[in-house]
Amino acid sequence: MTFLSSFRIGQQTVYPDELRERLQAFALLENVGDGALKNLLAEANWFGLPGGTLLERDGENAAALFLVVTGRLGVFVSDAQGTRRMVSLASAGETVGEMSLIERSQEHSAQLVALRDTELLRISPQGFDSLIQRHPRVMMNLMQQMVKRLKNATRGGASTRPKTFAIVPLQENLESAPIAYRLAAALGQMGSRAAVLDVNASEQSAEWFNSFEQAHDVVFYRGDAPDSAWTHQCLRQADRIFLLARSDEPLPLRPLDLPAFKERASGLPELLLLHPSDVRAGLPEHFSLRSGLFESHHHIRAGNGGDVARLARFIAGRAVGLVLAGGGARGFAHIGIIKALLEAEVPFDHLGGTSMGAIIAAGIAMEWSIAELTERIREVFVDRNPLNDFTLPLIALVRGKKASVMLHKNFGDIRIEELAKPFFCVSSDLTTGRIHEHRAGTLWRALRASVALPGLLPPVTHHGHLLVDGGVMNNLPVDVMREHAVGAGPIIACDVTGEIDLQARDDRYGERPWWWLVWQRMRGSPSIVSILMRSGTVGSEAQRRIVREQADFLIEPPMPDIGLRDWKKFDQAVQEGYDTARAAIDKNGVPLSNIWTEGPATALRKRTGPL
Repeated sequence: MTFLSSFRIGQQTVYPDELRERLQAFALLENVGDGALKNLLAEANWFGLPGGTLLERDGENAAALFLVVTGRLGVFVSDAQGTRRMVSLASAGETVGEMSLIERSQEHSAQLVALRDTELLRISPQGFDSLIQRHPRVMMNLMQQMVKRLKNATRGGASTRPKTFAIVPLQENLESAPIAYRLAAALGQMGSRAAVLDVNASEQSAEWFNSFEQAHDVVFYRGDAPDSAWTHQCLRQADRIFLLARSDEPLPLRPLDLPAFKERASGLPELLLLHPSDVRAGLPEHFSLRSGLFESHHHIRAGNGGDVARLARFIAGRAVGLVLAGGGARGFAHIGIIKALLEAEVPFDHLGGTSMGAIIAAGIAMEWSIAELTERIREVFVDRNPLNDFTLPLIALVRGKKASVMLHKNFGDIRIEELAKPFFCVSSDLTTGRIHEHRAGTLWRALRASVALPGLLPPVTHHGHLLVDGGVMNNLPVDVMREHAVGAGPIIACDVTGEIDLQARDDRYGERPWWWLVWQRMRGSPSIVSILMRSGTVGSEAQRRIVREQADFLIEPPMPDIGLRDWKKFDQAVQEGYDTARAAIDKNGVPLSNIWTEGPATALRKRTGPL
C-alpha cells in the first residue's frame, strides 16, 4: 500500500482537477455541492493498491470508508466449506467499508482484494462524522447506496462478468502471435467493443487505464515477454488470465508468479495452446505437470478460425454446452438431434455425456461429421454387436473385450486433453459411491468406464477403484457441466431415457424355474440383459429432475416403440431425434451464440435442411 497524498496543506485542501471531476460523479456526493467535496478531501487519504493485493483491515483501515477512484475491488466471503468466493464488486465510483463505520467494529467477515491496480480514498470514522455533520445529505446518499446493494444481493448479486483479460506468454519469442487481435476482432463481430493494449501503453496512468476500460466491453492486456514488467502489469489488471504457449515447445516447470491474491480473484489461469497447423500436434512436454500452472486449456490451430470463434464465445459467456444422456439404442436419437442443431447453426463448444451419450459426444469432440458419426455408430452397434462375447458370469455376463476393441479402433490413443473441443464423461465409482468425472487420460478408456453397465460389462479399474456406467448415479450430467465450465453459456441437454416400459405381468416372475422364464422371455417379459441395461440408466429420479432443471434447452424424444436393446431400429431412432429437435427449435428457438449480450438470448430459426 502506497500513500500518495493527504490533500491538506496547512489549512487548505489541494487536489488535482481530474480527481475533483471524478468525485462529482460519485453517488455518495450527489447533490451535495463543491463544499462537501472539499471537506471530504480534507478528511481523506489517497493511496494505491496493486492488482492482486489484499486490503488489510487493521490499524487505520479497521474502521474506515473507502471510495474507489480507479480500478476495482472484489468482496470475498467464506462459504460453508470455508472456501472464499467473490460475492460483489466495487468499481470506480463506488464505496466499500460502510458497515465498519456504522458498527464501529474491527471484525470483518469479508475481505477486499484489488482486482486490478486501484486507487482509493480512505476516510476515518472521525472524518466521516465531521463530514455528515456539515453535509447530512452525504449520509442519505450512503444509506441509499446500501439499500441498493442489499436489493442487488437479494436478486442474486451483481454481475461479475469478466472485462479484462491478460494474454501473457509462457515461452520466449511469442510477441508476434496475433491471438489477442484475432479475439478482439471475433468479439467485435459479435457486437462487443473489444480492444487490445500492448507494451506501448505501459507508461499510462491508472486513471487512463480506468477510462480505457470503461470505454470498452472487453480489454485484452497483451504481455510481451514471460517475466517483463509490462507482463506483470497485465497480470495485475486482469479479471482472467490466459497463458500463451506453443504446442511443440516444452512448458515451464514452475508456476506463474501471480500477485498474492490474484488466484482467488480470477481463478487459476487457462492455457492457450498454439498449434503450427490445422492438425492437432499433440501436447507439449511437461503438460501433465499442470498443477498450479493452469486450470483448463484451449487448442488454437493455425488457419482454423473456428478455434478463435469458440474461444471468443467462452469469453463472451455464450459458449454452448451439449450434454447427452445414456440410453442404449435409444441414444441413437442423439445423432438426429445433433443434425438438427447443426442445421440451425448451433455450435458445440464443450461437450459431455454418459454411456451412449458419452460416445456420441466424444465423436463431436473429435470433429466427426454427421455422416462419419452415423457410419461409425451404425457399424459398431447395428452391423456388429460389441456385447455378445459372453463368458462365465463371475464378474459380468460378457468379457467386455469386444467393447474395448471397438472403442480403441474408433478413438485410437488420443487423450481427452488433446480433443479439439472440451469434453468430459462420467462414470460411477463403486468404491466411493460418487460420480467420477473423466476430463483427462485416454479417451477410449474413459468411455469404456462410462458404458460399463454393472453385471453386463466388467468394471474399469482406476487406481484401485471400480468404475461402472455413469447412468447408475447421473445419467444426464448437466450439473457437472454447469459447475465446471469456465465461460459457460447456454446448455442444451438431450434426455433419451423416457418412460421405458419394463414390466412383468407374472407376480411370481422372479420365482419361476428356468424353463418357465425362457417361455416368459419369448412372450416379452424382461430378460437379465434388459434388467441390467435399465438399472444402468434409471439413476435417481430426484437427481434426474434436478439436472433437467439446470438445462437451458431440453430435448427429449419420446420414442415409445424403441427399447434400450433395439439396435436394429437405428434409422428410426435417428429420425425421431431429428424430428423432435426440429419441433423444439421451431417452438423454443436456439441459443444465440454469435451476439454480445447479457443473460439468456434465443432466436427462432427457420428450417434450412431437409425433413
